[in-house]
Amino acid sequence: MKYLIICLISLSILSCTSKKNGLVIVENGRTEYKILIAPNTDSLTQKAASELRYYFHEISDCELEVTTEMNDVGRFIKIGSQIIDDSLVLGKLSGLKRDGFILKTSGKNLLIAGMNSRGNILGVYALLEEYLGCMKFPYGEEHIPKSASIEIPKIDKLYNPSFSYRHIYLHDKTDSKLIDWYRIENLDEWGMYVHTFQKLVPPDLYFEEHPDYFSLVNNRRIKDGQLCLSNPEVIQLLKDNLRKEIAKKPGFKYWSVSQNDCINYCECEACNKLYEKYGNISGAYIEMANAIAAEFPDKQISTLAYQFTRSAPRNIQPLDNVNIMFCSIECNRSMPLVDDPRSADFVQEMKDWSTLTDNIYMWDYVVQFENYLCPFPNFSTLQSNIRFFNEHRVDMIFEQGSNTNWSDMKDLKLYLLSKLAWDVKANVDSLTNRFFDVYYGEAQKPIRAYFDLVHQRLKEKQEEQNLNIYGFPVDYVNSFLKPEYLIEYKALMDSAEILGQKDSVLLKRVWRARMAIDFAYIDIALNHNSTILTFFKNEDGHKKLDPVMLNYLDRMVEIGEQCDIRNVNEKNLTLVDYRKYVLRNLSWILKDNLAKLAKINILTKYSEKYQLFLI
Repeated sequence: MKYLIICLISLSILSCTSKKNGLVIVENGRTEYKILIAPNTDSLTQKAASELRYYFHEISDCELEVTTEMNDVGRFIKIGSQIIDDSLVLGKLSGLKRDGFILKTSGKNLLIAGMNSRGNILGVYALLEEYLGCMKFPYGEEHIPKSASIEIPKIDKLYNPSFSYRHIYLHDKTDSKLIDWYRIENLDEWGMYVHTFQKLVPPDLYFEEHPDYFSLVNNRRIKDGQLCLSNPEVIQLLKDNLRKEIAKKPGFKYWSVSQNDCINYCECEACNKLYEKYGNISGAYIEMANAIAAEFPDKQISTLAYQFTRSAPRNIQPLDNVNIMFCSIECNRSMPLVDDPRSADFVQEMKDWSTLTDNIYMWDYVVQFENYLCPFPNFSTLQSNIRFFNEHRVDMIFEQGSNTNWSDMKDLKLYLLSKLAWDVKANVDSLTNRFFDVYYGEAQKPIRAYFDLVHQRLKEKQEEQNLNIYGFPVDYVNSFLKPEYLIEYKALMDSAEILGQKDSVLLKRVWRARMAIDFAYIDIALNHNSTILTFFKNEDGHKKLDPVMLNYLDRMVEIGEQCDIRNVNEKNLTLVDYRKYVLRNLSWILKDNLAKLAKINILTKYSEKYQLFLI
């Protein structure tokens, strides 16, 4: 019987901690604890206290009072530095980065204190997840274990982010709880954000009278390019127009003054002299950013190191308030950057910039933009790449994903990227295991089998297979999306769907997880000449459409509607329109070829110069 009691205790939320070493906050549904905050504290700290009270009640059905009155005999969970009397905690607070916080048991009390008020609520959510087993997910979903007792182990832990700014572009920006739970950001401090030349010097306003403000390309001035940065009038105009924008939003810290999203940089003689002076085109852009940053010393002037400006300049250094937005758009994602010969130039350029400044905003890309729904097994590269950025003086990170649109394994990717942006040394294997266990529950085994297989098969071909952010499923038919593999993946997802049938929330999670396989299965059946994966079947010597595949196409669109999966890519091609595209192509394939077996005569004599290329 004693053994049985020990086993039952071990099943409680934090059973491994004894009462002697930890704090028993709730015991059998009752508590002596109160949540203590300072009088007249800010709204975020009040929210932190309210959230802690809510989750304690959801876990144990026990109500904790929130109070601003402290006495010597009470037991408290103290939130906020204003009511912390532990000198060690107060001493450590000054060393925290933005959003950092401390969790500490002190005598009979539990202390939660942030470097700022947001750190207070981040601390509450960290306590709930790491010590009470709660988890938060998109779509308003969460996991809350149940227990009549809540015991907190002895804690003395300081939480400091690896990056002071963490923006993971895979979430609903209106879900403030998810943003705080995942410790990520919105663009709340940006007055203007990337590709701003056209906003600050609109060609429709200035080109007609001042074509010399704009790029000279192939000996003519063009409207749809960059600015002529060797022209002092352009630099002054950028300052003047930026000043007007800042006046509209004076509280914003970051202001992007950066190239348009195209090439077409200026080729005039004066600009070429700047490029030569600084060893790279980027030098002219840093000279421009420095001039503007000097004009606005209390603001951060951000400019891009992107495409033709990605290489670092020589003989010039960005001012302290010039922010370099360094972009990885061209890189391959089948291997970690530091291990991939194809990314050697990028790796060197990252190192070069890091010798010039520590004010670097890393703009990374983590989904397939041409086809959001295509399997994109880049999970094995995430930690290595993020650690590389962190080791080279990057303090701000932006992982560009599919925004609110669904993309392959988006929920897991958001979860892991958020964890890594906070702590580059996080245990990814443990985090992944926990996510699959809690999020997919009974359906986790087949989904995890797919996840592991698709990564393993890419790894087998990683040195020859380019995983590009602008690609198509058919690009991968010789590696991880072979038709026979897709048939296997589909069978795994069918199994997962059967396992999730009894739970409507779980079933939708399975449907979202399988969307990438369904899409690739259909797209490759349409665009790859496979005998085992095709929309067609032969009946009496005639090619006909397979109704099973047509139903599968219709079902994918229906599941998309039920799961709010609308778009196939960043150009907003919808699943409904994709279905029309598939059916239109199938109808053309079925049409009789009037030129079949016809004799072809070439009317125009070919050039002997190209004879070797005739087939």
